[in-house]
Amino acid sequence: MESLETQQRVIELGKALVKELEIEPDSDTLSRWLAHHIAELMVKLENAEKDQKSQLQQQCFETILILWQHRSSFKSGYRPFENFEPILRTLAAIDPENRDSYYRFWNQKELDDSVLSDDVKHWIELAVGLDHAARTWIKFALDQATQHALDEKTRSWLSKAKGLLQDQELEVIIQLAGEASETIHDDNIKKLNCNKTKQFKEMLERLEGFIEISDYIKTQLKNNIKILEQSLLDKSEA
Repeated sequence: MESLETQQRVIELGKALVKELEIEPDSDTLSRWLAHHIAELMVKLENAEKDQKSQLQQQCFETILILWQHRSSFKSGYRPFENFEPILRTLAAIDPENRDSYYRFWNQKELDDSVLSDDVKHWIELAVGLDHAARTWIKFALDQATQHALDEKTRSWLSKAKGLLQDQELEVIIQLAGEASETIHDDNIKKLNCNKTKQFKEMLERLEGFIEISDYIKTQLKNNIKILEQSLLDKSEA
């Protein structure tokens, strides 16, 4: 059985869920039933005798957890952390374990340089550099998306659920939010800004290197197109 403090925090989370579903006009049947049942349990809990409170609190706790796990079925505009859903989908899409990922990451240390020709090694190193750059831009883009996703409502859900539930999605959101979800004291702002400035400067340097690589690949593509077009021309004239 969970501690009394944990149960009480979950009940507060349940109150927020019930309140959210009360204003949702078209919630699904299970969500409505669970919310109604939780509301009834809370009323009973408030009016229960001391010897009944423990059992009712446990029932309420367990039902709230069921509703929380069902939150993805809430209608748009009423789901906790709805702002983070596209961010989570993007993370899933670029997961290196995902066969349909946008990028195929690899470990450069696994390459045996001794068996590679200079040309092969050149292009492999170029690919690894592009992969590293892509990770940098993806991280920056997700950081910016996270900043915009952390509105007042999302922060409120984080405050209620953080450290309370074993929930993989919630853990990812907390990790993404990082310092952005915490209150920053004045004496730490200067240090944080200095670190951010340094980080952005490093990213800018990588971007400038990426632009150089992009120009190089652009030249190679034009050369390949020219060679292929000339080959087709030669064959048509033969």
